Amino acid sequence: MIKFNLDKQVKLSFYDQIKGQLLSAIYCGKINEGDRLPSIRELSESLGVNYKTIRGIYLRLSRENYLELVKGSGAFLKKRSGSDTYDQMRRRATFRLLGETSEKARNLGISPEKFAQLLSNYWTGNNLRKLRLAVIDHEEEAFIFSRELKMRLRAEVVPIALGPLPANGTAREIQQCDYLLTTSWHMEEVSALAARFQKEVVEIKPSREIYNEILTAAKDRNVAIVIQDERTMHASWEIFMNIFYPSTDKKFWIAPIHREDLLNKIIKEADVIFVSPMCWDEMRKRAPAEKELKTYENFISEETISWLKELQLLG
Repeated sequence: MIKFNLDKQVKLSFYDQIKGQLLSAIYCGKINEGDRLPSIRELSESLGVNYKTIRGIYLRLSRENYLELVKGSGAFLKKRSGSDTYDQMRRRATFRLLGETSEKARNLGISPEKFAQLLSNYWTGNNLRKLRLAVIDHEEEAFIFSRELKMRLRAEVVPIALGPLPANGTAREIQQCDYLLTTSWHMEEVSALAARFQKEVVEIKPSREIYNEILTAAKDRNVAIVIQDERTMHASWEIFMNIFYPSTDKKFWIAPIHREDLLNKIIKEADVIFVSPMCWDEMRKRAPAEKELKTYENFISEETISWLKELQLLG
């Protein structure tokens, strides 16, 4: 069933917003003739809008032959005929999409044959350039980011821990890579290394969703973050302690897994524990079954992943 949303800050009327979302769903094929829509009461309650207001919008859409209101059953997308059929509306929208996209490709100097091949590769994920990447960071971060890039991009990725100048074997690995990747905290030192090997550096930006979830939880729950290597704590400490804390009176810990004193306190008092993938097995063994533990597969932002996908497709 389609879900409507309203933005009460824009100038568009509620009617125009709901009608626009309805038509968009029709054009995209997300809703078909005869499909049930939220009832007047359901929509009124979900949007927090007066029942009479929603009823007026539905009655207007009904008069315009978009909806059919069936007493006791609800609202349904009306079946239409003639030049206004939904198949024709979708066909027209598809034709317009093809025209607009083709025009943009033409303006970029891309031939029809090349554009068709690029679109097929983008859609299917086939015939993409095989990237060879080196993630250079502290050991824990290098491992986590490398594992994610292998899964999400099917790239060849080697994790390299920050430290002294690379040994011969590591030097060969860097030389064979297309790009070096690191976080903003180590950009200066990795850029110097990249210059030595004449490689380009790509910044790994972390996923904001993870930070947002942790910050949201910390507002009303005791929260802990458990990591493997305390050298990676600088990022969490800066983000969570300097920016967020102490805007809550709840307890908040960041601890490496070898800190027994902190870990015992966390297991006893934390309401939710966010765990590095490298620590998951150990924490699951040590924490009671009822203790809420959370970890993640995706730590890298969509912005960074999209940039690397561009290199795969067009690099």
